[in-house]
Amino acid sequence: MRKLLWVLFAAGMLSGCKKEEAPVPAQEEAGGAVVDGERESSAEAGGVFDDSNPYALTQAKLDAYVGYQRQVLDAYAAMARELQAAKVRLTAGTLDAQGRPVGMSESMKAIESKAESEAKARREAGLTEEDVNRIGSVVMDVITQRHMAAMMDLGGELKKLEEMQARLKPEQQKELAPQIDVMRQRVEETDRLVSVRKLHGDANVDLVLSREQDLMRNYQDMLKSFGGKAQ
Repeated sequence: MRKLLWVLFAAGMLSGCKKEEAPVPAQEEAGGAVVDGERESSAEAGGVFDDSNPYALTQAKLDAYVGYQRQVLDAYAAMARELQAAKVRLTAGTLDAQGRPVGMSESMKAIESKAESEAKARREAGLTEEDVNRIGSVVMDVITQRHMAAMMDLGGELKKLEEMQARLKPEQQKELAPQIDVMRQRVEETDRLVSVRKLHGDANVDLVLSREQDLMRNYQDMLKSFGGKAQ
């Protein structure tokens, strides 16, 4: 469960965890998503997935997800610009031919355009809604922990604590030793992503780490887009 609101928002934005707002005509589906003219399974169409079973991530799907993520970021950036422009018009009180606030209708169009772009990016990547949700879950758990670890610099804090211990008297060093042991264990578990590996499995985590640089760049760009801090 996410512990920070901005992490929740980020997960939804990058993994596509919300059901896509714009329905996609069956004839537009590709890559086996439609069989005999029918939509994807009712579970997927409803945005409900069974995440109790392990998800086997592959290199091909991860690579596709990285590209999908980039396109979704671009779609959100475009939407943000359009919403800002619409806000200016709405504040100015501009009306359309029907006497409706111009900014309101433009805002709705921007949101619909984002949803269509996200759906298009997913189809072009050859991913299902379940894929982007399940892959997004692994990616966000790995990347957010790596990002937070870099920001907190636990290794640096441990080094400072050890240097301070070395300057103390022997009896004081003994008193501080248990705290250093706890810190050292925490650093090791964080570096090895122990909790994430227990949740998603070593194979999935190692695959995500193989594209860490690209995924971290996408994550940091997302933070910048929404006013967050990037390392």
